[in-house]
Amino acid sequence: LAELRQLPRHSIAEDAEGNAIQPSLHILNSSGRKDAATLTLIGYKGGPLEAQINQDRAFCIAPFSIQATSAASASAAAGSPKTSRLPWSRSIATSTTTTATSPTCRILGVFDGHANYGENVSQYVVDELPKLLAQKLQYASTLTKELISKALQETFVELDKKVPAEVSGGCTASVVLQYDQDVYFANAGDSRSFLVVYRPTASEESKVQIVYITREDKPDLPDERARVEARGGEVYLPVRGTSRVLYTDPLTGMQSGLAMSRSIGDWEVGKLGVIPDPIVHVVNLPDLVASQLDQDEEEHPTDDVHIF
Repeated sequence: LAELRQLPRHSIAEDAEGNAIQPSLHILNSSGRKDAATLTLIGYKGGPLEAQINQDRAFCIAPFSIQATSAASASAAAGSPKTSRLPWSRSIATSTTTTATSPTCRILGVFDGHANYGENVSQYVVDELPKLLAQKLQYASTLTKELISKALQETFVELDKKVPAEVSGGCTASVVLQYDQDVYFANAGDSRSFLVVYRPTASEESKVQIVYITREDKPDLPDERARVEARGGEVYLPVRGTSRVLYTDPLTGMQSGLAMSRSIGDWEVGKLGVIPDPIVHVVNLPDLVASQLDQDEEEHPTDDVHIF
């Protein structure tokens, strides 16, 4: 996949016979899993096409094991230093399903990089977020909703301090974590995650319902604008297009505008009220299924409710 990212656009354009796309198809067919994929589009930022960089990153980890092993717990209790191989990475390498005694736990996230070095920031977050979150959760005696929500919040904030955001770079972060019967949404920026219910036996107009969608953190939202302006920032409100927080790009010295009020990185505009703190929302799956069944005008089996 790293090789595919480096291919210039003209190398993967399709010719009349469709032969020119074969190199990229070969890389995709020989990489990763057959039941999962990430599709993304490289934005155009000026200059030759082959110089464009894909700043988007994503991960999907299932199972995401955050419970410490007995050996790890004993080591921690004895004061031994933590190793770089965390329980979550060992589980991913050796297991594809959770055990009968372990709660279902999986995590996915998307990270849209921006500014001059946004790809460095988004790549760092993809590499480090699962490890940092696992470290925060693995030794908890009881994983309550409050504890998990707090850990997600702290993870975003700590990553913001560590990312390679010099001289100019940042990324959005939209993370979905399922632990047992609860789904946690943690979002900072204008990327969005959805929770969708599919009812195959329902009428056509109600087969698919978006039951939750994360908020786009835009500077023109009243609460976001108030925070930015309280810290000396200026919100640009165009007649058309998106609102932006204005700042001076330290790399170019030119005035620029960030099209979101929360992000990871973006240190220069962070001085003006743009924060990494995510909005965390929790959805309980049994409650969601029950609410769907309660809405039925006619009876449906419980297993008719599919959640994505």
